[in-house]
Amino acid sequence: MMFCMQTDSRHTERIKEDIKKYVLAGSEEIFMPVTERIWKIEGQWQRVLVPMFKGYLFISSDDPTGLFGRIHESLGKTIFRFVKLLKDDEYIIPLSDSDESMVKELSDEDHVIKASIGYLKGDTLIVTDGPLKGHEGQVVKIDRHKRIAVLSVEFLGEKRNLTVGLEVVKKI
Repeated sequence: MMFCMQTDSRHTERIKEDIKKYVLAGSEEIFMPVTERIWKIEGQWQRVLVPMFKGYLFISSDDPTGLFGRIHESLGKTIFRFVKLLKDDEYIIPLSDSDESMVKELSDEDHVIKASIGYLKGDTLIVTDGPLKGHEGQVVKIDRHKRIAVLSVEFLGEKRNLTVGLEVVKKI
């Protein structure tokens, strides 16, 4: 099962490393999905990794109650000033099946959403390679100059815009 925690975005990386070092057990994993974007830096096109959902960390675990206890025990209750878990009174609530499959579908095994490649046929986007293949209907905006596409996705019960890398190689 996959769980989500919201963090103070200034401390996300430190919290991720602390949980990885002091809390996780066995096959549990913590990650922050990132998108690969193509930016021009000093005249050169370079691939840069940008957080998919700024301020969110994802944990894969089969023991949510034990996980919550270990976080509290290992990092103390002060960690909860910077972290908000999606939970009810006793249990951490896992991501819905659709949210979990969306995160897994778009990203690779390293939790990176690679830049996609495609072309425009009139006003229709056709993705030839990359994770956006099959998700063209969710694209609400394309910026060919910045080499990005904006997807409208349902995540954690609300509509969110997700910016991902897209290189449009031609328009016919």
